[in-house]
Amino acid sequence: MTATPTAGTAGATGTAGAAGAVPPPTAGTAPAPRPPGEGRQALRSAAAATALAWRSGPGALLVSLLCGLVAGLLPAATALLVSDLFDALTAPPGAPGGGSGVPVGTCVLLVAASLGLALAPAASEYARARSSRAIRLRVQDELFEAVNRLPGLRPFEDPRFQNELRLAQQAGGVAPDLLTGSAFSSLQALATVLGFLGTLFAVNPLLGGVTLLLTLPLVRVQLVAGRRRAAVLRDTMAHSRRQMFYGSLIADVDAVKEVRLFGLQDFFRKRARTELLTVSGAEERTDRRNLAQRLPASLLGVGVYALGLVWAVRAARNGELSLGDVSVCLAAVGGIQSGVAQLAATGSAAYQAAITFDHYRALGAAEPDLALPERPVSPDRLTGTIELQDVWFRYHEDAPWTLRGVDLVLPAGSVTALVGLNGAGKSTLVKLLCRLYDPTRGRILWNGTDIRDFTPDAYRERVGVVFQDYVRYDLTAGENIGLGRLDHLGDAGRITTAARAVGVHERISRLDAGYGTLLSRIFAADGPGAGRGHALSGGEWQRLAVARAFMRSDADLMILDEPSSGLDAEAEKEVHDSLRGLRRGATSVIVSHRLSAVRDADRIVVLGAGQVVEQGTHDRLLARGGRYAELFALQAAGYHDTPVGPPAGPPTPAPLGRTAP
Repeated sequence: MTATPTAGTAGATGTAGAAGAVPPPTAGTAPAPRPPGEGRQALRSAAAATALAWRSGPGALLVSLLCGLVAGLLPAATALLVSDLFDALTAPPGAPGGGSGVPVGTCVLLVAASLGLALAPAASEYARARSSRAIRLRVQDELFEAVNRLPGLRPFEDPRFQNELRLAQQAGGVAPDLLTGSAFSSLQALATVLGFLGTLFAVNPLLGGVTLLLTLPLVRVQLVAGRRRAAVLRDTMAHSRRQMFYGSLIADVDAVKEVRLFGLQDFFRKRARTELLTVSGAEERTDRRNLAQRLPASLLGVGVYALGLVWAVRAARNGELSLGDVSVCLAAVGGIQSGVAQLAATGSAAYQAAITFDHYRALGAAEPDLALPERPVSPDRLTGTIELQDVWFRYHEDAPWTLRGVDLVLPAGSVTALVGLNGAGKSTLVKLLCRLYDPTRGRILWNGTDIRDFTPDAYRERVGVVFQDYVRYDLTAGENIGLGRLDHLGDAGRITTAARAVGVHERISRLDAGYGTLLSRIFAADGPGAGRGHALSGGEWQRLAVARAFMRSDADLMILDEPSSGLDAEAEKEVHDSLRGLRRGATSVIVSHRLSAVRDADRIVVLGAGQVVEQGTHDRLLARGGRYAELFALQAAGYHDTPVGPPAGPPTPAPLGRTAP
């Protein structure tokens, strides 16, 4: 499924600001030097990937293994049978094994070997395809599980984690299948090499040893090539993600409007081209270097074959070898070289896959970004207060403080409004109350208990929220509402009640399939005669988001972050009237830039520069003539023909800022 944020810029998490903030990249840099211990790490990753493939489907792997062994040994057996056939046909009548008759037994065995060579690859291909499907299914499950073990928001707002996640997705989908396939191909190649070595050593041990020794450089060259390709993939991932982001803008339904209106098509095409050229340039330089280092090893292999050919021809002329011996000798030299080349190629691919699979392993081993209690307690119904005690927060160690020593008490059943200019810390405070982040310093208490003593899931069961950047799920209308309470996803009555409460029931009822109508502009509806999905207006989508919150009408804490920002005046009043019913009995936090929407709150908290500047009721704050009164006067001026100045009297000075801890 896909979900489109209302923010409207392609929904590329972690890269949404790339178009405006990231300058066109310069030429790519050379891959980083090989980290110490990379070989051991690759072996551990290879073992982990192979174990994953085994868990996915051991039967298919065993079939592939058997087929690989058969396919690897049959070429050497065929060469020996051909040698026997040639010797039998060319030997004088009186010689041992000679005669004018056709060697029927040898011919039958050759036909059987040919049948094995034809059937073994087909059976192996079927088994590998079956194994690949099982691996994809398990990898998808494990990726979801790994990401879901990260209960907070911090990793997903970190571009480095986004790079790692993308690498893990790529490696998880490819590496296990590639590693097992490479292992079976290598096994087949090894069986071929050993079989031909046995036959060649029987004819000329010296030639067999020289052939094996002089093909080993090719193995090393291919392994190094695999390491370089893995390094390029790692070092260019940021460019690849930006290229995908720019490419997504040409079809994203929310971005296309602005792209067309502002004539940005060529701008983003050039940006995407620049990023792709950077990646392609790094790959080209790596491939050119690998080719340059492979040529000498390949020429050396050709030289070995030429030496074997010269020796075999001279030995045959001198009567030292029969025609069958010559054929098996040449087949063995060529077979050993091709087998070693296959070993090198599959080993290189496996090495590259093993290195990249480490990103998948790292994701699975990632520690939760929120502190999880060793002995969690269950949150009781909120009967006391939610209290923020000296809460400081910043998004990373080098970032400025977003919240600076916030002290705030939210009594049970009260309605608290958060107001302030952009960047004052309102959204960050909402994230902390939802426990998407933990405070850098300080604590948040629920009935006197630190919320870090609860598991995030148990705590969030007590919370209902409407985010400003709500999500438009490409699902049915009923599912878009029912997701607010998964255990009631099939409860049509509860979903309808939530839709009625926010005034969107009539609109949904007029859709082709009612609550079963797919709300999407990128997917077609399923089923016979189904057409394209339906689109809603921005205000209707916002009502659906509020209806999702209504599914949690039993929540103790209700957080409403700009719940009516996309609505007209009449709809805004209707939604806020409904929200009053939703909030009844719950502790509510309302975030809004429209001060008229919060004037009936029990308490209004004004934030500025991450601090509580002032707090009180609407009337008291106006009477004080402070920051709230200034903001209210500015908004009220828009509804008058003449400017309305701030209330008379000197403004109350803001409290002194706290120093960073």
